[in-house]
Amino acid sequence: MGTTFENEILEIFGTTDLEQLKKISRDVASYNQKKQRNISGRKNSFAEIQAAEMVALYSQGESISDLARKYQVSRQTIYNQLKRAHRFSEDPDVKMRMNFMNHNDLCTTIDIDFRHEKITIHNYTEQILLRAFGVIENPDWKDFEYFLEDRCFPRTRDHANEILREMNLPFYDPLLIVEKTQGRMEGDHQWIMILKKEQ
Repeated sequence: MGTTFENEILEIFGTTDLEQLKKISRDVASYNQKKQRNISGRKNSFAEIQAAEMVALYSQGESISDLARKYQVSRQTIYNQLKRAHRFSEDPDVKMRMNFMNHNDLCTTIDIDFRHEKITIHNYTEQILLRAFGVIENPDWKDFEYFLEDRCFPRTRDHANEILREMNLPFYDPLLIVEKTQGRMEGDHQWIMILKKEQ
């Protein structure tokens, strides 16, 4: 017979199994996060997280009509949000943004100034392992280069030149590789959505 505390847990959650309780906790956190997204702002004023999810779904083949139904807005609003995603910075030197995604959830935005070799990031998750730079809050250009290369096959991989030829790339360049592969790696669900600023 369990303790009074265990009996109360069993009565509330229907289990005292630790793994089941952890799963319930994760499900509740996920539900609360989605609920918060749905009530944030007017329906046509989407948060960065929602806009990134929208672009991800659109890039995977979801139609404008399907997205309009999903978010309960007009097709014109969806068009506007997709365009807005490419107007991500007022800094004229920031020409590219990378959205570091987990499935279709935005984890980190990286705004890139190639001219001055500077980046600015914003994390959208508390889970350190899902962030582009982990615990590093203010990454520098070297951190960015390491991040890019970490999302590519190794330079020293057997038949690397053949892989590059198949990608139609003249040499090993992590940025060019990530543009081709979206930084997808076997063993995780993270990928890089590249947005180039509209002129």
